[in-house]
Amino acid sequence: MTHIAFVMPDAEMVDTVHRAWALHERIFGKNTDLTYSVDSAVEPDEVLSRHFDADVIVCRGGTAAALKEHHCLTPVVEVPITSADMVSSIRRALRVCGNLPIGIVGTINTIRAAYFIKKGFSVPVKPFPTASVHISDLVDGMERAAADGCGIILSGHGTCNYCADHGIPAGLIYSSVESVFLAITEAKRCALVAQQEQENSLIFRGIVENVFDGVIAVDSENRIRTFNPAAERLLERTAKECIGQPADKALPESRLTAILTGDKSCTNEIIRLGNANLVVNCMQMTHGDSRLGTLATFQAAGTYADVEGRLRERLRASGHTAKYRFSGILGESPQILSAIRRAQRFARVDSNVLLLGESGTGKELFAQSIHNDSDRAGRAFVAVNCATIPENLMESELFGYEEGAFTGASRKGKEGLFEAAHEGTIFLDEISEMPLHMQSRLLRVIQEREVRRVGGNRVIPIDVRIICATNRDLPKMIAEGKFREDLYYRLNVLSVTLPPVRERGKDAALIMRHYLDYYAHKFSKGEITLSEEAAELAAQYAWPGNIRELRNICEQLAVLCEENEISRADLAAALPAKPARKFENARALPEKAPADSLREMEKERIREVVSRTASRQEAAELLGISRATLWRKCRELGIT
Repeated sequence: MTHIAFVMPDAEMVDTVHRAWALHERIFGKNTDLTYSVDSAVEPDEVLSRHFDADVIVCRGGTAAALKEHHCLTPVVEVPITSADMVSSIRRALRVCGNLPIGIVGTINTIRAAYFIKKGFSVPVKPFPTASVHISDLVDGMERAAADGCGIILSGHGTCNYCADHGIPAGLIYSSVESVFLAITEAKRCALVAQQEQENSLIFRGIVENVFDGVIAVDSENRIRTFNPAAERLLERTAKECIGQPADKALPESRLTAILTGDKSCTNEIIRLGNANLVVNCMQMTHGDSRLGTLATFQAAGTYADVEGRLRERLRASGHTAKYRFSGILGESPQILSAIRRAQRFARVDSNVLLLGESGTGKELFAQSIHNDSDRAGRAFVAVNCATIPENLMESELFGYEEGAFTGASRKGKEGLFEAAHEGTIFLDEISEMPLHMQSRLLRVIQEREVRRVGGNRVIPIDVRIICATNRDLPKMIAEGKFREDLYYRLNVLSVTLPPVRERGKDAALIMRHYLDYYAHKFSKGEITLSEEAAELAAQYAWPGNIRELRNICEQLAVLCEENEISRADLAAALPAKPARKFENARALPEKAPADSLREMEKERIREVVSRTASRQEAAELLGISRATLWRKCRELGIT
């Protein structure tokens, strides 16, 4: 919305503006984005105060000249005084002055029309130009008119007020509807230009007004041109008070004022202003050899300390990032595509997510993808494997500890992983392995959205999204008293079941081709392809280790292959000695946990690999799982 402010000397002129505006709209149409107001204030300070936000100010000669002398930054349009206006004003004066000469007093802009029409009247009409609109110059003009025998003086509002106070006959030079009409045309043109300039500078203004640093810019005459909200807050001054004013007048005498009005740049200079220390940077704006002004940015010194502290916190959390996205998940089967679509919908909200699936199905890949597709993308992604943290350290790792909380604790204390994930996502993998007493702590964190460090008394608010994953049957564990039912329902707000490779059909071959390409490049080999027969075998094999096992097999094939194509025989030789049966009619993984038959198959597969290998480390590598996971699975399945 663009606003034009009219400043007129009396009620008759106010009415003239309304009539001229209505006529302009009848001729050129109404612009709903354009508004106007009419005010009778003529003192420059009062005009600038009342119409600080106007896009254009329209006024008469004396007021316009005074505003320019005050370095008004708002465009000023002067209402012209035409010959017709001068004739009309002289005729008004003739009715009261009798046969005495009429003196026209004012600046040349005000009285220039008098030179064109001073003849043709019954009395002499004499112009008396003044050097400015200052009262001393106007009084000089009036004295010259009186000395020349003028019986009445025609002039602007300021002169008429002076005459009224001193008993001197005077009359106002009025502007006609036509004159105001012309001024409206020019004002609308100026408003359009101002609007275009405003649009062009919108980005710059947005940056200046929203940065945390205070920003002040002065021009070549050291008048303040820019004063952003941060500067208002830091200096406890308003932009309205300061913009357009000399820096040494608008701001208290200080080192900041000296910097703004000086001719040198500075970097990170600390100055004292009131009770605060400011860190100031400034640069001189020049064009060639000419100084255009000075730009200064500043911030409270304490803020820099806070920023440094936050930076250190970020650095301590370095490495907590998510690198995978949904676009990187390989597969074309309906099962995997359905899981991806479901997870993508969940990424749009902030609820807790439970990922279900066998080991090696890509649960962390999905967790990272959900994080990177959410509003928390770019924030911390903290992955925690609950099965690998010793029980006696889990509480301090998750929730942190204070100085001296236990023997060996750091003197400075330590933030927990939940704190490190603040405003981001924490991924609790193998959540089923969390001890019961820690499940109680986790439940409270979820409910209260705050943590208390070990050995500490203060609570620390956190904003964390929780994604959990498990390959266990949590409802069964609840029935056995190994997992809290209330925690289960807190975590299982949204759930995604990830299909095993054996249920994804041709996806096994697609994924194998991807990893064969990867290892061929890694080992500096030529292109390695997968034959159709080998692809068929890949689709038939059970892949109990899922993606991890498949990747390990691809690495082995890439190392051992002597041809550019992997045959069925090559793949069969790399697979375990006892071939797995085809799972053409295998059912999809249930929503809450894998079926018992899958557990039996997993037990058979692990027992077979353990019996064929010389060590548990070798068995774990062949299965594509960690040694700790293999040890745990052997204990759960009763494998010795």
